[in-house]
Amino acid sequence: MLIVVFPSHCALAQELSTYYKFKAADRVKQVLKDFESAFGLLTNPYIVDPEERDEATYRMRASLRDDARFENDLIPDNKGTKTIDFNEYQRIAFISYKKNGLTYHVDWEEAEFKAVADGYLVLFYGSKSLFGSYQGQRRLQMEAVPCRAGVFLKMDGNRVTEAKIGFMDTDLKEKGKGAISLTEQRNPLEFITLPEVIDKLSEQIVRSIPKNGVQRLAIEEITFHGLGVSNDFSKQLTGTLKSALTRMNGNIQIGLSTTRSLETLIKLKGSYQKTGNFLKVGVQLFDGYDQPVGQELFAEILLLNIPNTEIEPAEHLVQEAQHIREITKKKIVAVDEPVSKPEKLLLELSTDKGYGPQSYREGDIMTLKVRANKPCTVRMIYQDAAKNILRLRNDDFTISTETVDKWIEIPEKFECAGPFGFELLLAYATERKFKPIEKTRKENGFTFILDDLQNIVNITSESDDKEKISQCTIPITTQAKRKLF
Repeated sequence: MLIVVFPSHCALAQELSTYYKFKAADRVKQVLKDFESAFGLLTNPYIVDPEERDEATYRMRASLRDDARFENDLIPDNKGTKTIDFNEYQRIAFISYKKNGLTYHVDWEEAEFKAVADGYLVLFYGSKSLFGSYQGQRRLQMEAVPCRAGVFLKMDGNRVTEAKIGFMDTDLKEKGKGAISLTEQRNPLEFITLPEVIDKLSEQIVRSIPKNGVQRLAIEEITFHGLGVSNDFSKQLTGTLKSALTRMNGNIQIGLSTTRSLETLIKLKGSYQKTGNFLKVGVQLFDGYDQPVGQELFAEILLLNIPNTEIEPAEHLVQEAQHIREITKKKIVAVDEPVSKPEKLLLELSTDKGYGPQSYREGDIMTLKVRANKPCTVRMIYQDAAKNILRLRNDDFTISTETVDKWIEIPEKFECAGPFGFELLLAYATERKFKPIEKTRKENGFTFILDDLQNIVNITSESDDKEKISQCTIPITTQAKRKLF
């Protein structure tokens, strides 16, 4: 008889108590739901923002072992290889479902622990649903099919130091009797993950979208306190929301930048913040004229259920955004009588990434366009991270009767370069004339404004007829290139 002696560094983990099994299961579910969210985002053809896709790719890859294997369930009626490596699984999903996307969702119900070297193999059991059109010709429809996932944990005593998915299949033959329930006798707040919270919020949003005429939903990036500073977590939050909404509402195009008709457009704006032990997310729908639709909607999750994530942007970016918000907040006084939509001057401002807060990486090119519903004069200003203030098109310009309701491309194109930080795109429109900006300098074909932003805003927003001034701002976060995957 041979006796195998494990070296100390490969010793099997000590048996976990029920309490610590539940704690470890929480971490495993976070990994699995985070993978589901990221994978679902990447198979969604409507999500085209490179930053959102990059963030999801990093998140997805971080949850997988290099040798992870998945059951080959993406080919309808597959009779071939039972399991494949994840690179091949991803290739099938991204190429064969490129046109209409792939809906991917798993509900987890039980967990089983098996001791292995340095930790545990945790087997999660549940049911998986997959929907899509394979190569645009064959329908894939799997609903509530039994599913198993194996997640390997590395432990330091009772503490999980690493959790990564090793496999996902439908082999339930070896399911033991010691599995613990993930759904019974638990405080739901202790076990709910961010994708699940976003799903519940998405259900509220779908119910609040007007049923008549709306064709497109433009989702602006959800940022910390609504300050417009973009970071990986705001990308994760926004991308997860887009993915959930496209899964729940196939009748409305989601995530597209702009549209010709404001009557068919609805916008979603939002913010998140820490409140005690919770992360609170609030969103509000607006029509194409930026008028609120319905009530503000909220969701919350325990901060402990958002592991390994920098929720808040860098402090200096937050301070800069707060300062700029104070400077640029609208000074236009509302009139007592409501102004009908056709009579109100409306200016729209968009980058190549759409409305709302944006982020760009080193080397990215940003393009701009504006549109107004009435003839007017437009002033556009850009402040970069170094506090240089550039006057776009070198002067105010006119939107004539012939170009009303048409998008006008701005000839300047911006390549993202250092120094990086918080920047601002600011546009005003008036049916009269703006007060002139005196302190300027011409350099290399561009006009730089030699004044601080507060004075520029004051000069521009002062008018004898304040109600006729329309203002748009787009906060922009610039960053260095990501390291290669």
